[in-house]
Amino acid sequence: MSLSFSELWSAMGPFAHGIVLLLGLMSFASLATAIDRLLAVRAAAQQVDDLMPEWRRVLGAPIGAEARREAYDRVVRHSVLTTGANLRRSLGVLATVGATAPFVGLVGTVAGIVNAFHQIATAGQGGIAQVSSGVAEALVTTAIGIGVAIPAVWLYNFLTQRIGRVLVDVESRAQRLAVDALTAGAPS
Repeated sequence: MSLSFSELWSAMGPFAHGIVLLLGLMSFASLATAIDRLLAVRAAAQQVDDLMPEWRRVLGAPIGAEARREAYDRVVRHSVLTTGANLRRSLGVLATVGATAPFVGLVGTVAGIVNAFHQIATAGQGGIAQVSSGVAEALVTTAIGIGVAIPAVWLYNFLTQRIGRVLVDVESRAQRLAVDALTAGAPS
């Protein structure tokens, strides 16, 4: 026995339709956010090289070593904070979808079980024929909720780790540049 999604859809009630549509919107929002953030992380990783001339300019200024170090600290701190904030923008969408999609699916599950009990009550007797559509509705919404949450959580974790690596790279390169500039300007 094979049951298609269209057959399951037609067997669902209006509340379950709403749950599935909401989960579809959540899935679309998480996918769009993930693509946007993946592109932003890739661009930021490539732009790290563009920051080096600016830092060299700040570090190469003909002022004392302590003042040069303070200028470096301000520029690097500003660059890291700005880059981090920009890259983390909208990650809350992935976190929210990952955390709430199973519960949205669970609401559909409860509605499907209530529908099944309602069918039993109206038929006056229990049996698989009376409850099958309500149980199917419950299982489908549960599965869709979990299916929406898992990729959102994976993408959130992946992006968080990639952003962390980009920020570490920015700080690491800046530290190397500062050490080089300070030792080059030190008296022999």
